[in-house]
Amino acid sequence: MSDFGDRARGGGSVALSGGTQLGAGLDGTRLRALAASLLALGIFWIDSFTSFHSAIATLYAVVLLLAGARLDRRQLIGWSLACAALTLTSFVIVHRDAPTTEAALRLVVSLAANAVTTALLLHRIVLDQRVAREERRYATMTDTLAIAIWEHDFSCVDAAIQGLRASGVSDLRAYLRAHPEFVAQLRRQVRITDVNQTALDMMGVPSKAAFFRRLGDFLPETDASFADCIVAIDERRPMFQAETQVLAADGSPIDIIVAFSLAPGTCLAHVPGSILDIRQRKRLETTVERTRIELERVQRTAAIGAMSASIAHEINQPISAVQSYADSAARWLARPEPDLAEVRLSLAGLNQAVANVHAVIQRVRSLVGGSQGEMRPLPLGSLVADTLAIAARDLDAHGARIHVAPLGEPTVVGDRILLKHLLLNLITNALQAMEAAGIADKRMDLTLHANDDHVLLLLRDYGPGLSDAIAEPFDTFATTKPGGMGLGLSICRSIVELHDGRIALSNHPDGGALAAIELPLAA
Repeated sequence: MSDFGDRARGGGSVALSGGTQLGAGLDGTRLRALAASLLALGIFWIDSFTSFHSAIATLYAVVLLLAGARLDRRQLIGWSLACAALTLTSFVIVHRDAPTTEAALRLVVSLAANAVTTALLLHRIVLDQRVAREERRYATMTDTLAIAIWEHDFSCVDAAIQGLRASGVSDLRAYLRAHPEFVAQLRRQVRITDVNQTALDMMGVPSKAAFFRRLGDFLPETDASFADCIVAIDERRPMFQAETQVLAADGSPIDIIVAFSLAPGTCLAHVPGSILDIRQRKRLETTVERTRIELERVQRTAAIGAMSASIAHEINQPISAVQSYADSAARWLARPEPDLAEVRLSLAGLNQAVANVHAVIQRVRSLVGGSQGEMRPLPLGSLVADTLAIAARDLDAHGARIHVAPLGEPTVVGDRILLKHLLLNLITNALQAMEAAGIADKRMDLTLHANDDHVLLLLRDYGPGLSDAIAEPFDTFATTKPGGMGLGLSICRSIVELHDGRIALSNHPDGGALAAIELPLAA
Protein backbone atom coordinates (compact mmCIF):
# COMPACT_ATOMS: atom_id res chain seq x y z
CA MET A 1 0.00 0.00 0.00
CA SER A 2 3.05 2.25 -0.05
CA ASP A 3 2.33 5.68 -1.53
CA PHE A 4 -1.29 4.62 -1.95
CA GLY A 5 -2.40 8.24 -2.15
CA ASP A 6 0.10 9.71 -4.61
CA ARG A 7 1.00 6.63 -6.61
CA ALA A 8 -2.61 6.06 -7.69
CA ARG A 9 -3.22 9.54 -9.04
CA GLY A 10 -2.43 9.70 -12.75
CA GLY A 11 -0.17 12.75 -12.51
CA GLY A 12 0.81 12.35 -8.89
CA SER A 13 4.55 12.42 -9.52
CA VAL A 14 4.18 15.68 -11.43
CA ALA A 15 2.31 17.27 -8.52
CA LEU A 16 4.88 16.13 -5.97
CA SER A 17 8.09 16.83 -7.89
CA GLY A 18 7.22 19.92 -9.92
CA GLY A 19 8.49 21.04 -13.32
CA THR A 20 11.80 19.20 -13.12
CA GLN A 21 10.25 15.72 -13.36
CA LEU A 22 7.77 16.94 -15.98
CA GLY A 23 10.59 18.30 -18.13
CA ALA A 24 12.58 15.10 -17.66
CA GLY A 25 9.55 13.02 -18.72
CA LEU A 26 9.06 15.12 -21.88
CA ASP A 27 12.74 14.92 -22.77
CA GLY A 28 12.63 11.12 -22.40
CA THR A 29 9.59 10.93 -24.71
CA ARG A 30 11.34 13.08 -27.33
CA LEU A 31 14.48 10.98 -27.16
CA ARG A 32 12.52 7.74 -27.60
CA ALA A 33 10.62 9.24 -30.55
CA LEU A 34 13.90 10.40 -32.13
CA ALA A 35 15.53 7.00 -31.63
CA ALA A 36 12.47 5.25 -33.06
CA SER A 37 12.47 7.57 -36.08
CA LEU A 38 16.18 6.95 -36.77
CA LEU A 39 15.66 3.18 -36.41
CA ALA A 40 12.69 3.30 -38.82
CA LEU A 41 14.78 5.21 -41.41
CA GLY A 42 17.61 2.71 -41.02
CA ILE A 43 15.27 -0.26 -41.54
CA PHE A 44 13.73 1.48 -44.58
CA TRP A 45 17.17 2.12 -46.14
CA ILE A 46 18.32 -1.46 -45.56
CA ASP A 47 15.05 -2.91 -46.85
CA SER A 48 14.96 -0.64 -49.92
CA PHE A 49 18.56 -0.24 -51.04
CA THR A 50 20.45 -3.38 -50.00
CA SER A 51 20.48 -6.89 -51.35
CA PHE A 52 19.16 -8.62 -48.16
CA HIS A 53 16.40 -10.98 -49.19
CA SER A 54 14.72 -11.49 -45.78
CA ALA A 55 11.79 -9.92 -43.93
CA ILE A 56 13.79 -6.91 -42.73
CA ALA A 57 10.53 -4.97 -42.41
CA THR A 58 9.51 -7.10 -39.42
CA LEU A 59 11.99 -4.97 -37.44
CA TYR A 60 9.43 -2.17 -37.57
CA ALA A 61 7.89 -3.98 -34.59
CA VAL A 62 10.95 -2.82 -32.61
CA VAL A 63 10.20 0.74 -33.74
CA LEU A 64 6.67 0.45 -32.40
CA LEU A 65 7.89 -1.00 -29.11
CA LEU A 66 10.44 1.78 -28.75
CA ALA A 67 8.08 4.61 -29.62
CA GLY A 68 4.89 3.22 -28.08
CA ALA A 69 5.93 3.18 -24.42
CA ARG A 70 4.44 6.64 -23.75
CA LEU A 71 2.00 7.00 -26.66
CA ASP A 72 -1.76 7.18 -26.51
CA ARG A 73 -4.04 5.17 -28.79
CA ARG A 74 -4.15 7.68 -31.67
CA GLN A 75 -0.38 8.26 -31.70
CA LEU A 76 0.35 4.53 -31.67
CA ILE A 77 -1.97 3.92 -34.64
CA GLY A 78 -0.20 6.76 -36.47
CA TRP A 79 3.19 5.18 -35.90
CA SER A 80 1.84 1.79 -36.99
CA LEU A 81 0.44 3.20 -40.23
CA ALA A 82 3.73 5.01 -40.90
CA CYS A 83 5.70 1.76 -40.46
CA ALA A 84 3.25 -0.08 -42.74
CA ALA A 85 3.65 2.68 -45.38
CA LEU A 86 7.44 2.40 -45.21
CA THR A 87 7.14 -1.39 -45.63
CA LEU A 88 4.96 -1.03 -48.74
CA THR A 89 7.19 1.71 -50.15
CA SER A 90 10.27 -0.51 -49.81
CA PHE A 91 8.42 -3.38 -51.53
CA VAL A 92 7.48 -1.12 -54.48
CA ILE A 93 11.02 0.25 -54.78
CA VAL A 94 12.60 -3.19 -54.83
CA HIS A 95 9.99 -5.32 -56.62
CA ARG A 96 8.00 -2.96 -58.82
CA ASP A 97 9.28 -4.54 -62.05
CA ALA A 98 9.14 -8.26 -61.15
CA PRO A 99 7.46 -9.08 -57.82
CA THR A 100 7.97 -12.67 -56.70
CA THR A 101 5.85 -14.89 -54.52
CA GLU A 102 8.62 -15.04 -51.93
CA ALA A 103 8.81 -11.23 -51.77
CA ALA A 104 5.03 -10.99 -51.42
CA LEU A 105 5.10 -13.49 -48.55
CA ARG A 106 7.84 -11.46 -46.82
CA LEU A 107 5.63 -8.37 -47.22
CA VAL A 108 2.66 -10.15 -45.67
CA VAL A 109 4.79 -11.39 -42.76
CA SER A 110 6.16 -7.89 -42.12
CA LEU A 111 2.71 -6.29 -42.22
CA ALA A 112 1.35 -9.04 -39.96
CA ALA A 113 4.16 -8.46 -37.47
CA ASN A 114 3.34 -4.76 -37.53
CA ALA A 115 -0.36 -5.42 -36.97
CA VAL A 116 0.19 -7.93 -34.13
CA THR A 117 2.62 -5.59 -32.36
CA THR A 118 0.18 -2.70 -32.73
CA ALA A 119 -2.67 -4.83 -31.34
CA LEU A 120 -0.62 -5.90 -28.35
CA LEU A 121 0.43 -2.33 -27.61
CA LEU A 122 -3.16 -1.11 -27.92
CA HIS A 123 -4.22 -3.84 -25.50
CA ARG A 124 -1.52 -2.74 -23.11
CA ILE A 125 -2.80 0.84 -23.29
CA VAL A 126 -6.28 -0.40 -22.38
CA LEU A 127 -4.86 -2.37 -19.45
CA ASP A 128 -2.78 0.61 -18.28
CA GLN A 129 -5.85 2.84 -18.37
CA ARG A 130 -7.84 0.28 -16.41
CA VAL A 131 -5.08 -0.03 -13.81
CA ALA A 132 -4.87 3.75 -13.54
CA ARG A 133 -8.62 3.98 -12.99
CA GLU A 134 -8.52 1.28 -10.31
CA GLU A 135 -5.61 3.00 -8.60
CA ARG A 136 -7.43 6.33 -8.65
CA ARG A 137 -10.57 4.67 -7.28
CA TYR A 138 -8.53 2.91 -4.60
CA ALA A 139 -6.78 6.14 -3.67
CA THR A 140 -10.07 8.04 -3.51
CA MET A 141 -11.69 5.30 -1.45
CA THR A 142 -8.75 5.14 0.94
CA ASP A 143 -8.52 8.89 1.42
CA THR A 144 -12.27 9.29 1.97
CA LEU A 145 -12.59 6.51 4.53
CA ALA A 146 -13.83 7.66 7.94
CA ILE A 147 -11.13 5.42 9.49
CA ALA A 148 -7.53 6.53 9.50
CA ILE A 149 -5.11 4.18 7.73
CA TRP A 150 -1.39 4.13 7.94
CA GLU A 151 1.14 1.64 6.73
CA HIS A 152 3.80 0.12 9.00
CA ASP A 153 7.17 -1.39 8.20
CA PHE A 154 7.57 -4.15 10.79
CA SER A 155 10.52 -5.85 9.10
CA CYS A 156 12.90 -4.56 11.79
CA VAL A 157 10.68 -6.13 14.48
CA ASP A 158 10.73 -9.49 12.72
CA ALA A 159 14.53 -9.30 12.40
CA ALA A 160 14.89 -8.44 16.09
CA ILE A 161 12.64 -11.35 17.09
CA GLN A 162 14.68 -13.76 14.97
CA GLY A 163 17.81 -12.43 16.66
CA LEU A 164 16.32 -13.11 20.11
CA ARG A 165 15.33 -16.63 19.08
CA ALA A 166 18.84 -17.26 17.76
CA SER A 167 20.31 -16.08 21.06
CA GLY A 168 18.25 -18.63 22.99
CA VAL A 169 15.21 -16.59 24.12
CA SER A 170 12.25 -18.98 24.26
CA ASP A 171 9.70 -17.02 26.32
CA LEU A 172 9.26 -13.80 24.36
CA ARG A 173 6.57 -12.36 26.66
CA ALA A 174 8.75 -12.76 29.74
CA TYR A 175 11.72 -11.21 27.92
CA LEU A 176 9.68 -8.18 26.87
CA ARG A 177 8.39 -7.69 30.44
CA ALA A 178 11.94 -7.86 31.76
CA HIS A 179 13.41 -5.56 29.06
CA PRO A 180 11.14 -2.55 28.49
CA GLU A 181 14.09 -0.72 26.92
CA PHE A 182 14.13 -3.31 24.12
CA VAL A 183 10.45 -2.60 23.42
CA ALA A 184 11.06 1.17 23.39
CA GLN A 185 14.03 0.78 21.02
CA LEU A 186 12.03 -1.32 18.58
CA ARG A 187 9.13 1.14 18.73
CA ARG A 188 11.47 3.91 17.61
CA GLN A 189 12.67 1.79 14.66
CA VAL A 190 9.26 0.96 13.12
CA ARG A 191 8.64 3.22 10.13
CA ILE A 192 5.32 4.65 8.98
CA THR A 193 5.55 4.44 5.20
CA ASP A 194 2.21 5.93 4.16
CA VAL A 195 -1.04 7.42 5.54
CA ASN A 196 -4.42 8.47 4.19
CA GLN A 197 -6.06 11.88 4.47
CA THR A 198 -8.17 10.88 7.48
CA ALA A 199 -5.00 10.05 9.40
CA LEU A 200 -3.56 13.47 8.55
CA ASP A 201 -6.73 15.19 9.74
CA MET A 202 -6.93 13.12 12.92
CA MET A 203 -3.32 13.81 13.89
CA GLY A 204 -3.45 17.47 12.88
CA VAL A 205 -0.64 17.10 10.31
CA PRO A 206 -0.86 19.21 7.12
CA SER A 207 0.76 16.78 4.65
CA LYS A 208 2.29 13.35 4.25
CA ALA A 209 5.74 14.87 4.08
CA ALA A 210 5.21 16.34 7.55
CA PHE A 211 3.75 13.15 9.03
CA PHE A 212 5.59 11.26 11.72
CA ARG A 213 8.10 8.86 10.23
CA ARG A 214 8.58 6.55 13.22
CA LEU A 215 6.08 4.82 15.45
CA GLY A 216 7.89 6.18 18.48
CA ASP A 217 7.21 9.74 17.30
CA PHE A 218 3.57 9.63 18.37
CA LEU A 219 3.23 6.70 20.78
CA PRO A 220 3.69 7.85 24.41
CA GLU A 221 6.47 6.27 26.44
CA THR A 222 3.85 4.72 28.72
CA ASP A 223 2.27 2.76 25.85
CA ALA A 224 1.87 -0.93 26.61
CA SER A 225 0.22 -2.04 23.37
CA PHE A 226 3.43 -2.30 21.33
CA ALA A 227 4.76 -5.16 23.46
CA ASP A 228 1.58 -7.09 22.60
CA CYS A 229 2.14 -6.14 18.95
CA ILE A 230 5.64 -7.68 19.04
CA VAL A 231 4.17 -10.93 20.38
CA ALA A 232 1.46 -10.82 17.69
CA ILE A 233 4.11 -10.43 14.98
CA ASP A 234 6.00 -13.39 16.39
CA GLU A 235 2.81 -15.48 16.43
CA ARG A 236 1.68 -14.16 13.02
CA ARG A 237 -1.88 -13.69 14.25
CA PRO A 238 -4.63 -13.33 11.67
CA MET A 239 -5.70 -10.13 13.42
CA PHE A 240 -4.09 -7.88 16.00
CA GLN A 241 -6.23 -5.30 17.79
CA ALA A 242 -5.41 -3.02 20.68
CA GLU A 243 -6.76 0.06 22.41
CA THR A 244 -4.17 2.72 23.13
CA GLN A 245 -3.37 6.42 22.82
CA VAL A 246 -1.40 8.42 20.27
CA LEU A 247 -0.14 11.97 20.54
CA ALA A 248 -1.34 14.45 17.92
CA ALA A 249 0.93 17.08 16.38
CA ASP A 250 -0.02 19.53 19.15
CA GLY A 251 0.75 16.92 21.84
CA SER A 252 -2.87 16.23 22.79
CA PRO A 253 -3.71 12.54 23.46
CA ILE A 254 -6.10 10.70 21.13
CA ASP A 255 -7.80 7.49 22.25
CA ILE A 256 -7.73 4.97 19.39
CA ILE A 257 -8.30 1.34 18.47
CA VAL A 258 -5.69 -0.02 16.04
CA ALA A 259 -6.17 -3.22 14.04
CA PHE A 260 -4.15 -4.98 11.33
CA SER A 261 -3.45 -8.46 10.01
CA LEU A 262 -0.17 -10.30 10.64
CA ALA A 263 -1.17 -13.63 9.13
CA PRO A 264 1.49 -15.85 7.51
CA GLY A 265 2.25 -14.55 4.02
CA THR A 266 1.79 -10.89 5.01
CA CYS A 267 4.64 -8.67 3.85
CA LEU A 268 5.85 -7.15 7.11
CA ALA A 269 7.45 -4.24 5.23
CA HIS A 270 3.98 -2.99 4.21
CA VAL A 271 1.33 -3.71 6.86
CA PRO A 272 -1.73 -1.45 6.57
CA GLY A 273 -3.42 -0.67 9.88
CA SER A 274 -6.89 0.72 10.58
CA ILE A 275 -6.96 3.41 13.25
CA LEU A 276 -10.33 4.26 14.79
CA ASP A 277 -10.66 7.50 16.77
CA ILE A 278 -12.72 6.62 19.87
CA ARG A 279 -12.55 9.94 21.70
CA GLN A 280 -16.27 10.48 21.14
CA ARG A 281 -17.01 6.99 22.45
CA LYS A 282 -14.88 7.65 25.53
CA ARG A 283 -16.73 10.90 26.16
CA LEU A 284 -20.02 9.05 25.77
CA GLU A 285 -18.89 6.33 28.19
CA THR A 286 -17.96 9.01 30.73
CA THR A 287 -21.36 10.66 30.29
CA VAL A 288 -23.16 7.32 30.66
CA GLU A 289 -21.21 6.48 33.81
CA ARG A 290 -21.92 9.90 35.29
CA THR A 291 -25.61 9.50 34.40
CA ARG A 292 -25.66 6.02 35.95
CA ILE A 293 -24.22 7.34 39.21
CA GLU A 294 -26.75 10.18 39.22
CA LEU A 295 -29.58 7.73 38.50
CA GLU A 296 -28.50 5.51 41.38
CA ARG A 297 -28.50 8.55 43.66
CA VAL A 298 -32.00 9.51 42.48
CA GLN A 299 -33.20 5.94 42.94
CA ARG A 300 -31.82 5.86 46.47
CA THR A 301 -33.52 9.17 47.19
CA ALA A 302 -36.78 7.90 45.71
CA ALA A 303 -36.57 4.70 47.75
CA ILE A 304 -36.00 6.69 50.92
CA GLY A 305 -38.89 8.96 49.98
CA ALA A 306 -41.17 6.00 49.26
CA MET A 307 -40.26 4.39 52.57
CA SER A 308 -40.86 7.65 54.45
CA ALA A 309 -44.19 8.16 52.68
CA SER A 310 -45.19 4.57 53.44
CA ILE A 311 -44.38 4.97 57.13
CA ALA A 312 -46.24 8.29 57.28
CA HIS A 313 -49.25 6.74 55.56
CA GLU A 314 -49.36 3.66 57.76
CA ILE A 315 -49.00 5.39 61.14
CA ASN A 316 -51.84 7.81 60.44
CA GLN A 317 -54.38 5.37 61.87
CA PRO A 318 -52.36 4.39 64.98
CA ILE A 319 -51.62 8.07 65.65
CA SER A 320 -55.33 8.82 65.32
CA ALA A 321 -55.95 6.15 67.93
CA VAL A 322 -53.28 7.71 70.18
CA GLN A 323 -54.99 11.07 69.83
CA SER A 324 -58.40 9.56 70.57
CA TYR A 325 -57.21 7.79 73.73
CA ALA A 326 -55.39 10.89 74.91
CA ASP A 327 -58.48 13.03 74.33
CA SER A 328 -60.62 10.52 76.24
CA ALA A 329 -58.22 10.49 79.18
CA ALA A 330 -58.21 14.29 79.23
CA ARG A 331 -62.01 14.44 79.20
CA TRP A 332 -62.31 11.94 82.07
CA LEU A 333 -59.75 13.93 84.10
CA ALA A 334 -61.45 17.24 83.33
CA ARG A 335 -64.71 16.18 85.04
CA PRO A 336 -65.52 17.73 88.40
CA GLU A 337 -65.04 14.26 89.77
CA PRO A 338 -62.43 12.53 87.55
CA ASP A 339 -63.28 8.94 86.62
CA LEU A 340 -59.94 7.33 87.30
CA ALA A 341 -61.07 3.90 86.13
CA GLU A 342 -61.90 5.28 82.68
CA VAL A 343 -58.64 7.27 82.69
CA ARG A 344 -56.70 4.07 83.38
CA LEU A 345 -58.51 2.33 80.49
CA SER A 346 -57.74 5.23 78.15
CA LEU A 347 -54.10 5.25 79.21
CA ALA A 348 -53.89 1.50 78.67
CA GLY A 349 -55.35 1.98 75.21
CA LEU A 350 -52.89 4.83 74.68
CA ASN A 351 -49.95 2.57 75.55
CA GLN A 352 -51.27 -0.10 73.21
CA ALA A 353 -51.67 2.46 70.40
CA VAL A 354 -48.11 3.73 70.89
CA ALA A 355 -46.81 0.16 70.76
CA ASN A 356 -48.83 -0.30 67.60
CA VAL A 357 -47.14 2.77 66.08
CA HIS A 358 -43.73 1.27 66.77
CA ALA A 359 -44.81 -2.07 65.32
CA VAL A 360 -46.18 -0.44 62.17
CA ILE A 361 -43.00 1.54 61.59
CA GLN A 362 -40.88 -1.59 62.03
CA ARG A 363 -43.08 -3.67 59.73
CA VAL A 364 -43.23 -1.07 56.96
CA ARG A 365 -39.47 -0.61 57.09
CA SER A 366 -39.09 -4.39 56.81
CA LEU A 367 -41.55 -4.52 53.95
CA VAL A 368 -39.79 -1.75 51.99
CA GLY A 369 -36.45 -3.39 52.69
CA GLY A 370 -37.61 -6.77 51.36
CA SER A 371 -37.90 -8.54 54.71
CA GLN A 372 -40.28 -11.48 55.12
CA GLY A 373 -41.77 -10.19 58.40
CA GLU A 374 -42.62 -12.38 61.40
CA MET A 375 -44.43 -15.30 59.79
CA ARG A 376 -46.44 -17.62 62.05
CA PRO A 377 -49.76 -19.55 61.92
CA LEU A 378 -52.68 -17.16 62.52
CA PRO A 379 -56.41 -17.89 63.01
CA LEU A 380 -57.90 -15.55 60.46
CA GLY A 381 -61.26 -15.09 62.23
CA SER A 382 -59.58 -13.78 65.39
CA LEU A 383 -57.28 -11.53 63.38
CA VAL A 384 -60.29 -9.99 61.57
CA ALA A 385 -62.09 -9.46 64.88
CA ASP A 386 -59.03 -7.69 66.39
CA THR A 387 -58.76 -5.49 63.29
CA LEU A 388 -62.44 -4.48 63.46
CA ALA A 389 -61.97 -3.57 67.11
CA ILE A 390 -59.17 -1.18 66.12
CA ALA A 391 -61.31 0.30 63.32
CA ALA A 392 -64.41 0.65 65.52
CA ARG A 393 -63.66 4.22 66.64
CA ASP A 394 -63.18 5.43 63.03
CA LEU A 395 -66.37 3.68 61.95
CA ASP A 396 -68.37 5.20 64.79
CA ALA A 397 -66.96 8.65 64.10
CA HIS A 398 -68.18 8.49 60.49
CA GLY A 399 -71.48 6.79 61.23
CA ALA A 400 -70.42 3.66 59.32
CA ARG A 401 -70.91 0.00 60.08
CA ILE A 402 -69.56 -3.35 58.86
CA HIS A 403 -71.75 -6.41 58.55
CA VAL A 404 -69.60 -9.47 59.27
CA ALA A 405 -70.73 -12.93 58.21
CA PRO A 406 -69.72 -15.87 60.42
CA LEU A 407 -66.01 -16.25 59.72
CA GLY A 408 -64.83 -19.46 61.35
CA GLU A 409 -61.14 -19.92 62.10
CA PRO A 410 -59.21 -20.86 58.94
CA THR A 411 -55.50 -20.67 59.66
CA VAL A 412 -52.98 -18.86 57.45
CA VAL A 413 -49.24 -18.32 57.86
CA GLY A 414 -48.50 -14.63 58.04
CA ASP A 415 -47.43 -11.50 59.88
CA ARG A 416 -50.17 -10.34 62.26
CA ILE A 417 -49.30 -6.63 62.10
CA LEU A 418 -49.08 -6.54 58.29
CA LEU A 419 -52.32 -8.46 57.77
CA LYS A 420 -54.12 -6.17 60.23
CA HIS A 421 -52.98 -3.13 58.31
CA LEU A 422 -53.94 -4.75 55.03
CA LEU A 423 -57.53 -4.92 56.29
CA LEU A 424 -57.39 -1.49 57.93
CA ASN A 425 -56.19 0.06 54.65
CA LEU A 426 -59.02 -1.51 52.68
CA ILE A 427 -61.63 -0.47 55.28
CA THR A 428 -60.25 3.07 55.38
CA ASN A 429 -60.25 3.35 51.58
CA ALA A 430 -63.87 2.16 51.40
CA LEU A 431 -64.89 4.55 54.19
CA GLN A 432 -63.19 7.52 52.52
CA ALA A 433 -64.75 6.68 49.14
CA MET A 434 -68.27 6.64 50.62
CA GLU A 435 -67.56 9.81 52.61
CA ALA A 436 -66.31 11.66 49.50
CA ALA A 437 -69.38 10.53 47.50
CA GLY A 438 -71.77 11.80 50.19
CA ILE A 439 -73.24 8.37 50.89
CA ALA A 440 -75.59 8.66 53.86
CA ASP A 441 -75.83 4.93 54.62
CA LYS A 442 -72.14 4.01 54.95
CA ARG A 443 -71.97 0.25 55.23
CA MET A 444 -69.70 -2.62 54.26
CA ASP A 445 -69.99 -6.39 54.06
CA LEU A 446 -67.16 -8.68 55.17
CA THR A 447 -67.26 -12.40 54.34
CA LEU A 448 -64.77 -15.25 54.49
CA HIS A 449 -64.75 -18.40 52.33
CA ALA A 450 -62.33 -21.28 52.83
CA ASN A 451 -61.67 -24.35 50.68
CA ASP A 452 -59.00 -27.06 50.64
CA ASP A 453 -55.92 -24.92 49.96
CA HIS A 454 -56.80 -21.23 50.27
CA VAL A 455 -59.08 -18.75 51.94
CA LEU A 456 -60.93 -15.89 50.21
CA LEU A 457 -61.69 -12.69 52.13
CA LEU A 458 -64.24 -10.36 50.48
CA LEU A 459 -64.88 -6.75 51.52
CA ARG A 460 -67.65 -4.90 49.70
CA ASP A 461 -68.62 -1.27 50.16
CA TYR A 462 -71.69 0.61 48.94
CA GLY A 463 -69.86 3.63 47.55
CA PRO A 464 -69.39 4.95 43.99
CA GLY A 465 -67.13 2.08 42.87
CA LEU A 466 -63.74 2.24 41.17
CA SER A 467 -62.83 5.28 39.09
CA ASP A 468 -62.14 4.80 35.38
CA ALA A 469 -59.39 7.43 35.67
CA ILE A 470 -57.00 4.87 37.20
CA ALA A 471 -56.23 1.82 35.08
CA GLU A 472 -53.96 0.20 37.70
CA PRO A 473 -55.17 1.08 41.23
CA PHE A 474 -52.31 -0.89 42.85
CA ASP A 475 -49.58 1.22 41.18
CA THR A 476 -47.52 3.37 43.55
CA PHE A 477 -48.79 6.98 43.79
CA ALA A 478 -51.96 6.15 41.82
CA THR A 479 -54.83 8.02 43.49
CA THR A 480 -57.94 10.08 42.74
CA LYS A 481 -58.29 11.45 46.27
CA PRO A 482 -57.38 15.14 46.74
CA GLY A 483 -54.19 15.20 48.78
CA GLY A 484 -53.85 11.41 48.62
CA MET A 485 -50.38 9.86 48.24
CA GLY A 486 -51.47 6.76 46.32
CA LEU A 487 -49.60 4.41 48.64
CA GLY A 488 -52.36 2.51 50.46
CA LEU A 489 -53.31 0.02 47.75
CA SER A 490 -49.67 -0.34 46.66
CA ILE A 491 -48.76 -1.36 50.21
CA CYS A 492 -51.76 -3.72 50.29
CA ARG A 493 -50.48 -5.50 47.18
CA SER A 494 -46.97 -5.74 48.68
CA ILE A 495 -48.37 -7.30 51.86
CA VAL A 496 -50.47 -9.83 49.96
CA GLU A 497 -47.55 -10.78 47.68
CA LEU A 498 -45.36 -11.19 50.77
CA HIS A 499 -47.88 -13.82 51.93
CA ASP A 500 -47.88 -15.58 48.51
CA GLY A 501 -51.45 -14.43 47.94
CA ARG A 502 -53.41 -12.41 45.42
CA ILE A 503 -55.54 -9.29 45.64
CA ALA A 504 -58.03 -7.84 43.19
CA LEU A 505 -60.33 -4.81 43.07
CA SER A 506 -63.48 -4.65 40.97
CA ASN A 507 -66.90 -3.04 40.82
CA HIS A 508 -69.70 -5.08 42.40
CA PRO A 509 -72.58 -5.85 39.99
CA ASP A 510 -75.04 -4.26 42.47
CA GLY A 511 -72.92 -1.17 43.05
CA GLY A 512 -69.91 -0.24 45.12
CA ALA A 513 -66.40 -1.71 45.07
CA LEU A 514 -65.34 -5.26 45.92
CA ALA A 515 -61.89 -6.15 47.30
CA ALA A 516 -60.94 -9.84 47.07
CA ILE A 517 -57.96 -11.23 49.00
CA GLU A 518 -56.84 -14.82 48.46
CA LEU A 519 -54.33 -16.32 50.91
CA PRO A 520 -52.97 -19.89 51.09
CA LEU A 521 -54.07 -21.93 54.07
CA ALA A 522 -51.47 -23.14 56.53
CA ALA A 523 -50.33 -26.69 55.81
